[in-house]
Amino acid sequence: MSSPSNHIKEQIDLILLFKKLFNNRVKIIKFTAVFVFFGVLIAFITPKTYMAGSTFVPMLSSDQKASGLSGLASLAGINLDGSIGGSDISPTLYPEIIASVPFKAELAEVLISNNGKQTTFKSYALNKEGIVLEVVKKYTIGLPGLILSKFKFQDSIASKSLSGQKLVVVSDKDYEFYKNFDQYISINVDLKEGFIELNVQYDDPVRTAILAQKAQEILQKRVIEYKIKQAKEVLAYTQGQFEIKRGLLYAAQANLAAFKDRNAFISTSSFQTQLLRLESDYNNANIVYQELAKQVEQSKLQVSKDTPIFSVLKPVVVPNEKSAPKRLLIISIWTFLGFLLISGYTLFKESLRFFVNTLKQ
Repeated sequence: MSSPSNHIKEQIDLILLFKKLFNNRVKIIKFTAVFVFFGVLIAFITPKTYMAGSTFVPMLSSDQKASGLSGLASLAGINLDGSIGGSDISPTLYPEIIASVPFKAELAEVLISNNGKQTTFKSYALNKEGIVLEVVKKYTIGLPGLILSKFKFQDSIASKSLSGQKLVVVSDKDYEFYKNFDQYISINVDLKEGFIELNVQYDDPVRTAILAQKAQEILQKRVIEYKIKQAKEVLAYTQGQFEIKRGLLYAAQANLAAFKDRNAFISTSSFQTQLLRLESDYNNANIVYQELAKQVEQSKLQVSKDTPIFSVLKPVVVPNEKSAPKRLLIISIWTFLGFLLISGYTLFKESLRFFVNTLKQ
């Protein structure tokens, strides 16, 4: 236990600290006021941003729901997965889709309104800062990158070397634009509850809502494309074979009819033999045609079955209030920071000077 003398000593030390702060109150107030000024300046020059988003649930197919049972059944040599459809894409991969270049490129071409005129999101975002700010930024912050770009290969040389290759080529301008996508769009995947939350933050309520709606549509479209890719490939192949066999059926039907017309009054053995062959060709072509017709319909049903369904829990709504900047919070942080720095310096400047002098010796 602390003795009464120690307790009194601690009280005296605290009184001395508060006395030192009180004696330097003018300096503290002035220094804190400077930080308050910077806080107010930053709070009011920071552009307003609005947030809009949606919450939806991807409905899992019966294949994915029964994955546990199929895993156990496979141990016994039983296969419960007999569908031809593609596998479900895990919601944990949705952020990878949003981070991909094709997704960003498609969202960049979304039309938004700018002073009553329609323009793409990319054009609006690139021209938002204005010519003067772009020039200042280019020759100050962007000067090192500008110098390094002189040593890069020309785009024409790069495009020639990539001719005939299925590669995604992104220009330097688009690359810089895509790098900033994280500040516009964010996604939260809640595996426990099974919902996806997609949010977009931008400078105008209507533009923000449009981008949020389009981002949701593009994401869902790409998930659907992945899910039904295999079923669509089967459907395309089956339809191609169906068209071929239909042509063969019509040809066999035409040959049989023409043969009967040419030999309407002939009933020789050779006539009967040739007639049987033509009828057999026609019947075989008709059987294959009918079977492929069934397979085409089954493939269409499989594509429809494999198409994911998204239940929207919270649709996109045009925001009424800004999401940032939180001006009062910014001013409070700067005020506290200024007071903390000047108070710390006032209380410990002698110890700091002693420490510096010790280092110099």
